[in-house]
Amino acid sequence: MPKDAFVIEKNQFSSWLKKLQESFQLIGPVEKEGHFVFSLIEEVNDLVMDYDTTMLGPRKFIFLPEEKICTIYQKDQGFTIKKVQDVPGQLLIGVHSCDLHAILVLDKVFLLKSFQDHNYRLRRENTLIMALNCTKVCPTCFCSSMGTGPFVELDKGFDFLLTDCGESYLIESFSEKAKDLLLPLNLPQADDSLFKKKEQLFQELKGRFIKNLDTTNLVQTLLENQDHPVWQRTAEERCLGCTNCTMVCPTCFCFNVKDKISFDLKECDRVRYWDSCQELHFAEVHGANYRSSRKARLRQFVTHKLATWVEQFGCFGCIGCGRCMYWCPTHIDLTEMAKEVQKSNFKRMREDGYA
Repeated sequence: MPKDAFVIEKNQFSSWLKKLQESFQLIGPVEKEGHFVFSLIEEVNDLVMDYDTTMLGPRKFIFLPEEKICTIYQKDQGFTIKKVQDVPGQLLIGVHSCDLHAILVLDKVFLLKSFQDHNYRLRRENTLIMALNCTKVCPTCFCSSMGTGPFVELDKGFDFLLTDCGESYLIESFSEKAKDLLLPLNLPQADDSLFKKKEQLFQELKGRFIKNLDTTNLVQTLLENQDHPVWQRTAEERCLGCTNCTMVCPTCFCFNVKDKISFDLKECDRVRYWDSCQELHFAEVHGANYRSSRKARLRQFVTHKLATWVEQFGCFGCIGCGRCMYWCPTHIDLTEMAKEVQKSNFKRMREDGYA
């Protein structure tokens, strides 16, 4: 049983969050037009802690959909550059395990040892994360297959972990900041019974998954089947090139840059915004486009998430949240495409005497 594990009644939890609003922007899941979204919290009572999933993950509050990188000022002897320096402290509340993994994946992208993205680092350092173990399994979710859920099994990269125990939460702290914020509450220490209840819920949830994906040899299988007919067929029959899959994916990090220049040419805001590998313009270089076909762009999305990401960052780029298939207008399912490739690969190996 962890040392820093306590019990907090739900009424006390709400009161505590209201107190934290004096120091942090609170961001969490709320209901909007029949769906759940992460949003800035004005009223703590608006929080919906038993939500299933959200359209966009909480990444949009660390890696913003559009943000200023810097301002460039023209001077008599050249230019000066002013970077973004101040961002408000924020607390992300109710982050499910898959979305927590997604943020840790983005850390690998933006916080490299060789180079750290200034804006991302600034927001990440000023963000506390309150993770929340799931109580439901969505039909399109396959986080269990990807090792990213439904419960948080990490011990770093976040600050708090909540488990819903009915009238109260089991709350565990995983950072010094979290311990400092919990200390004034004088909460009772959690006992073994709560951890038994937590383990029971975990085992129950693991048995509810409808969707799954076998990741054994998946990387090699996809990379060896770049000409599989599933890419062409799905692209021609179903893919609209709408970019929904990449916009809702919590690990996509592609962006483009534009300059907003003042009329007197003395000042320029350099701004970045989310971009998508599913856009035709994305792969344009001087005189050519190296992904001009929808087939190539669709294949890029699936193989990057499930194969080449591993080579780049040592982990999958897919956290199994199922958002890409849920919000796809034609419900393209990347797990079904991967399974079709796996099935063909296994059949070929069997015919060759290797399986």
